[in-house]
Amino acid sequence: MQTAEVLKPCPCESGINFESCCQPVIKGAEKAESAEQLLRARYSAFVSGDVDFIMVTHHPEKVDDIDKSSIKSWSRESQWMGLEIVNVDKSAEKDGEVAIDFVAKYLQEGKTYKHAESSLFKKTDGSWYFYDVRKNQPVKTESKIGRNDPCHCGSGKKYKKCHGK
Repeated sequence: MQTAEVLKPCPCESGINFESCCQPVIKGAEKAESAEQLLRARYSAFVSGDVDFIMVTHHPEKVDDIDKSSIKSWSRESQWMGLEIVNVDKSAEKDGEVAIDFVAKYLQEGKTYKHAESSLFKKTDGSWYFYDVRKNQPVKTESKIGRNDPCHCGSGKKYKKCHGK
């Protein structure tokens, strides 16, 4: 009797199974060949709770600016509902920079949020890294930010420990 392995679709919504799409990048078997592939892998890492991948793919100049425990909490306390790539601006790609506008949808404590962001990715020493939020600060669908919600600035910290002080 043959057993058929059921492959899960990738959380990044590429239409490819996870094992062939983001998993090899997250596990280090492959490097992200583009900024978009890195963004998709980072989203999938949020879904799977692989915070180490999120940390290692932050640009070396910026990694000290993030709070790993806040990212871990946000990743694990959220039910991730989808990724939408809105725009990929490759106009500065020859200089090793790409900006990507995206929306990540998630559910947290019974509320649905849309994290809208324009992220800047930089290529350094042949590898793509998330560098910084470029514009259009993350937007939630709810008009009121709660104390324990992720901060709207994209820091990864809870609102009460960031802009809610």
